[in-house]
Amino acid sequence: MRQLRLRLPIPPLVERAPELAPLAILETALSTSEAALLASYAELYNNTFDGVPRGSSVLRANAVIIQARRLATVIAAYRDSLDRDARREARDRHRTSF
Repeated sequence: MRQLRLRLPIPPLVERAPELAPLAILETALSTSEAALLASYAELYNNTFDGVPRGSSVLRANAVIIQARRLATVIAAYRDSLDRDARREARDRHRTSF
């Protein structure tokens, strides 16, 4: 399980990309949901759900965790791309200022 942490965007970044504020909340909700599901289903935490009937709540909870992790990865990639774009823009501004 990943450590829960809230990565709030800094004000200048929110000004440039206001969508990062609710995305930070969403990331926290995803992490919290994962922790709650793992706490509810020990077999998920211990990775011992072999033989669990298809369609059971344990397997559905596992699917939720997998999809939440995928979404968190996409959100992180989006935030990273914004950072790269900002660095590129700053570099371009610096080059044209001379």
